[in-house]
Amino acid sequence: MQSSTQGVVMKVAFMGDVHGCVLHALGGVLMLQQRRGIRLDAVVQVGDLGAYPNADRFDPPSRRFIAYSPAQGDFFRLLDPSPDLATTVRAALEHVPPVLFVAGNHEDHEWLAALHETAGSPIAAVDPLGAFSHVACGTVIDVAGLRTAFLGRIESPDMDFDPAAYAALSAAAPGSIDLLVTHEGPYGLSLNRSGDLQGSLKLTRLIEHLQPPLHISGHIHRENGPRTYGPTTSYALAQLVGPKATPYQPEGVNPTQQIAAGSIGLLDTETLAFEYLHDPWLAEVCGDEVDLVGIVAAAQAA
Repeated sequence: MQSSTQGVVMKVAFMGDVHGCVLHALGGVLMLQQRRGIRLDAVVQVGDLGAYPNADRFDPPSRRFIAYSPAQGDFFRLLDPSPDLATTVRAALEHVPPVLFVAGNHEDHEWLAALHETAGSPIAAVDPLGAFSHVACGTVIDVAGLRTAFLGRIESPDMDFDPAAYAALSAAAPGSIDLLVTHEGPYGLSLNRSGDLQGSLKLTRLIEHLQPPLHISGHIHRENGPRTYGPTTSYALAQLVGPKATPYQPEGVNPTQQIAAGSIGLLDTETLAFEYLHDPWLAEVCGDEVDLVGIVAAAQAA
């Protein structure tokens, strides 16, 4: 493992698909620190943050999702925060690191590319408060002492990995990456509703080439792992906040809009031990409007 902080134990939180519920995300990592009595050194989100400049730019699935879950519009509140929300988010960022995220298949990729062009950097903040920053595909950076590679998007008939980013990571030496963060998972990790195997063969080949000790993904909206691919252990995270209802389950799946078990993971960088969180307090971060003010106040009092 190519760690630049040998002997220093660091904690990294990972979050599954957020789909716009960014205040739930901030509340979740604040509660994680408070309830576990730890300090997070980094927070990484594995794509489908729901990063769109406005609802007119939504893809059709995102337009359907928000109809079931109003909190998926919180990303737009963060883009143009009220004075009270800005104060609360700034206070939250005094306690937790800004969130790094990789692109999923439900983001405005053209808008994200423009943000990077303006910033002149592979890391670009997407909101004026700097709470969430997108990491461009193919980027390799240090995250809490781990040499971390980011690859967004998915392999599908309608989308593919960025070819330049995929080629750049494929050219990296085996063993040179400690942690690979992607949105999609490797081929064969699960079955969809039709019984078809999910995951990407191209990603499987990349993992087999890079041989990172650890791989973290999302996309399938449920906890899945650990799975092993040679020397690599792979984990997929659940969706952070499941919808109130879906066309398949109109009776409701998450009526209180609480954070789901298995949607947040915690990594110890010294041992590379990864834990899915199933803590009861996850259910306290809930509602169409999260009580972020109260969560921040509790963090300040701790």
